Amino acid sequence: MSPQKEDELMEKMAKCNELNSMLLNLFYTVSHNLNAYTSNIKMLLDLIDLEDNPVENRINLNHLRTVSNDLNRTITDLSQIIYVQNNQNVIKESLNLNQYLNKVKNIVDGYSIDDRLRFINNVPDSAFVNHNPAYLESILLNFTTNAIKYAHPDRFPVIEFNFSIENGQKTLSIKDNGLGIDLDRYNKSLFGLNQTFHKQGNSSGIGLFITKYQVEAMKGTISVESKVGEGTTFKIYFND
Repeated sequence: MSPQKEDELMEKMAKCNELNSMLLNLFYTVSHNLNAYTSNIKMLLDLIDLEDNPVENRINLNHLRTVSNDLNRTITDLSQIIYVQNNQNVIKESLNLNQYLNKVKNIVDGYSIDDRLRFINNVPDSAFVNHNPAYLESILLNFTTNAIKYAHPDRFPVIEFNFSIENGQKTLSIKDNGLGIDLDRYNKSLFGLNQTFHKQGNSSGIGLFITKYQVEAMKGTISVESKVGEGTTFKIYFND
């Protein structure tokens, strides 16, 4: 085979690998985002079935309507990714972080009924980042649901969001008070596919893999600090 043919073959293989990676990420993103909505919708419907108080049912119906509207917008955002052929073409927009944090809070409001999640948002209204809408929602949703899933058994879950400029980069800090991660043991595999670090039966091992992929697809970076038994802080550095 001539060098030119070899180069053409290698280029085709690279494009195939890139497309496969994009499709795999799309599958995980759709599954991860929609699962949070459907779980919340089911729980709200169960509460409505069990509740005899019209006032409480009206409140639950309002929550259900909010989740339904957000789900519709999320499906619209996710549908755009289907037509993307590579990461460089993923649509980026100027997004208000608070708008997406409020959207995520609406999604997990049902969880907080049982788990008493304390959602602390210190991000200013003026904080905007250039990112893909579906990716940003997926990232925030993953960290928030992880704060519930990996909550410490001796305290109610808390997740805190802060925004700053570090070394000229817009930075979102996400801190929880959960079980924490043994970074000495798991640091190299932390963002690997199908990696789990706790014994929860509902751990799929894809959440952090998805998150890292989505951050890096937008040319950002992610860091982590954690202490076992105390909690974890993730930082997302946006490429604005």
